[in-house]
Amino acid sequence: MNVAEYIASGTLEAYILGAASDQERREVECLSSIYPEIKQELDQLALALEDYAMALSVEPPVALREQIMSQLTFGVTQKTTAADEEEPETKVLPMPDTRPIYNFTWIAAASVGLLLLAFSFFLITRLRDNQQALASLRSTNAALQQDINALKTQQSSSSQVMALLRQPGTQIIQLKGNEKAPDGNLAVYWNQQTGQLALDISSLPALPSSQQYQLWTLKGGKPFDAGVFDPITGVHHLHPIQQGTVDAFAITIEQRGGSPTPHLESLIAMTPTKAS
Repeated sequence: MNVAEYIASGTLEAYILGAASDQERREVECLSSIYPEIKQELDQLALALEDYAMALSVEPPVALREQIMSQLTFGVTQKTTAADEEEPETKVLPMPDTRPIYNFTWIAAASVGLLLLAFSFFLITRLRDNQQALASLRSTNAALQQDINALKTQQSSSSQVMALLRQPGTQIIQLKGNEKAPDGNLAVYWNQQTGQLALDISSLPALPSSQQYQLWTLKGGKPFDAGVFDPITGVHHLHPIQQGTVDAFAITIEQRGGSPTPHLESLIAMTPTKAS
């Protein structure tokens, strides 16, 4: 069950205001005993409704209270004398000129109470909407922050590539895919003096999650591991190589994590360096 969606459905507000059906009432009482979040929200709504009622309550005027009390009669027992018992006196009470007003007072009080309940429901609904809007803004802000971090990472990577390309002796070796990867296209940035190495991938076929591409340097016919990478477009900085002179660069498809020796049957590209 999605507790957040149930809380936002308005069923709890209807329960607090007494507008829920019997089934909804039983459902709220059951779920509030199971989920602490629903019980907490129910308590908060009840407290908010009580606060609104107390804040907007109006004490009746003293004159009105006295007028109401004057219309109410209570049994009064009077002591009688023997003469009174012999000759009971019949008293005629005149009818009041005005009708009792306490019924109207209670009707007015009930109407005010309903208005307060409706106003409280409106305020609670607005509060709920504002909370949802705030959550949406926070989610949007988090997404924007991720985009900013990605841009910062990309800018930092681009700055490192520019610094590598400005160094004397840096070579750009283009590698084109063979018949196993005809759309493969990437460049190797390599500086022979410092050994710094980077890949700029334009396009490479996707691989299963169990496989990665592996870069190799060839020197005197012997391959040396230069690092593994995934087919993600952009610049990848690899660990510097220490072989000095490199005859060629090659790429194979290997199991994730790389292989100590290349599998020639999975070779997709190979290009000699300018020094070879």
